Amino acid sequence: MKKLLVTLFSACLIFAAGCSAAKMQSENRTDTLKIDEGFIEPEPSEWTVYHEVLTEYFHYRTQSVIKRDIDVLHDRYPSLSENISIEEGINIEENELNSYSEGIILIDANYKIEQYDRLKVREISSDEVVLLVHGSNLYVTEGFGESGGEFLMELYLTKDKGKWEITITDEYTISEYHAWLDGQKK
Repeated sequence: MKKLLVTLFSACLIFAAGCSAAKMQSENRTDTLKIDEGFIEPEPSEWTVYHEVLTEYFHYRTQSVIKRDIDVLHDRYPSLSENISIEEGINIEENELNSYSEGIILIDANYKIEQYDRLKVREISSDEVVLLVHGSNLYVTEGFGESGGEFLMELYLTKDKGKWEITITDEYTISEYHAWLDGQKK
């Protein structure tokens, strides 16, 4: 039964995953970029900074799901409560929270930012970057089962007063995920 729940939840996560054409609040952003185009592995010093930003984001994201309170995330990242588009996968963190029925009690979460692929970055300007993250997120249930799965997403960061802030999240849709996989095979 637990395997079935994990499989169903994983399928829901991939189905609910967003798209690659986020509406970046930047004149430099074009919505015609090919998935994975222009992404490179960051330099080690940049990787450390981006990894810390992502660790903080996933901490707040998983805590909001465990506590069933999206405000835990939105209080830290207010821009993620705006311009939500389930169809495009933009800022859909609340969708993950809502995917757990009232009967499932979550007690912990384990996420691996680079479970399936190394973190990649695309620079838009000196103050704007996009991170491509392909990892996993597993929630621990009250009975010590696991529920969750793979994610593939782009996170848009803007530098504010010398610190990177996440302003938009864009989770890949099923079709984008398959297109991305096909592109990896070439």
